[in-house]
Parts: sequence; C-alpha cells; structure tokens
Amino acid sequence: NLKEHVYKAYTESFDSQFECCVQWFSMQTSGTCIAGLPGDLQPSSQPTITGGGFADAKFFPRFPGVGNPPATERYCDNDHKSLPSWQLDNYDTMGFDTQTDCCKAWFPELGTACTQRAPTYGSLAPTEASICGFYPVYSSSWETGTCVNDCNHPNEYEDSSSLLFSNDKAGGLECCNLWFPGNGLTAEQMGSGRHSYCIQQLIAADSTTFDMTEPPTSAPVS
Repeated sequence: NLKEHVYKAYTESFDSQFECCVQWFSMQTSGTCIAGLPGDLQPSSQPTITGGGFADAKFFPRFPGVGNPPATERYCDNDHKSLPSWQLDNYDTMGFDTQTDCCKAWFPELGTACTQRAPTYGSLAPTEASICGFYPVYSSSWETGTCVNDCNHPNEYEDSSSLLFSNDKAGGLECCNLWFPGNGLTAEQMGSGRHSYCIQQLIAADSTTFDMTEPPTSAPVS
C-alpha cells in the first residue's frame, strides 16, 4: 500500500518519511513523495520561511508551487529566503555545495537548462574555454565551401589535425588549401594567382589577418 511504499521502500526502513523520499525518490520529477509529507511539512501549508542567501550558501532544489514566492519550474538555487522550513531543516541532506551537484542529483534530465541558470547569489562557475580553430564548412556545394573559426565545430573534429586547424592565418590558409583548393575558379583562372572562393571569404571576413598583398621584390623607382 501507499504507506508501506513510502516508509519502507524496497524493505528498507527510515526514521522519517522525508529521509525515505530523499534516499529513494530524489530523482522523482513529479514530487509525489515530497508532496506526501504530513501536516505542517506539506509544501502547500505555507510554512514559515527562514534563512537568507549568501554567495557561498548551499544550493537547494526548487519545485513548482513550493516556496515563497512559489517556484514556477524545476531548478537549483541558493536563495534560502524562498525555501520552506522543511528544506532548511534538512540543510545537510538537501543542500549541495555547487549548483552542478544539485542539478545532477535532482534534475539530471534538464541538462544545461539547470546547470547554466544564473544563481540568485554569486555567479556561474567559469566554464572551460572552447577550443577554437579553422575547420571546413560545406554549403550547397564544394565550389562554395569555406573555412571558419566560430568555435562551433563538431567535437570529434578536435581529434583530427586534418579537420581542425590552428586559429591563425596559417591555419585558415591550410584549411582552404587542403579542403577547397581552387574552388570557385574556372580552369582558365587556375594558376593565374587569383584566390579560391574559400580564401576570398577569409579575406572578406578579416582583411587585416589575411592580407595577401605580396611585398615588393625591389625598391620602388623614385
């Protein structure tokens, strides 16, 4: 029955219903077990709100309809002023040192929607800088293929030196010359010194870096 299901989940007994819910149903997205708390522990009973928020405060899971003001979605935050007393009374069992730990324990299905939500106090932990470099991008055809360095390359490109090139002039030219040599040029234009479509796009995007003007081979005649 329901009582046995809540208090003796899988034959293991607990001193309180809350401990049982945390131990066995922490991944429950509906909040059914927590909602079954009796009396003044019911989230809907508007318990007294205590505590405050600090930059180093622990993170707690927030549930729709719970707290003051009530949360409207599931997430993790460190604003203790909005928490009901039944969460604050279980500071060590429900609180987490980091937002990421709280999200992984309670809302893993939310992914970055939880872990990248700005907390009320403090700021998001810095994320590791993305690896940037030039990589080939096909559009409608090889003739209009280009090389870009927008840091949005597929992750698997980082394992291949022939797909991800250095983030400088040499890397951009190497990418174009390997993947799109002479693209956009007619047979007559090949070997004329005219740049491929790929290199033309590099110049158009950053004419300072991709300055292809050849230096003079002799002093100018005065």
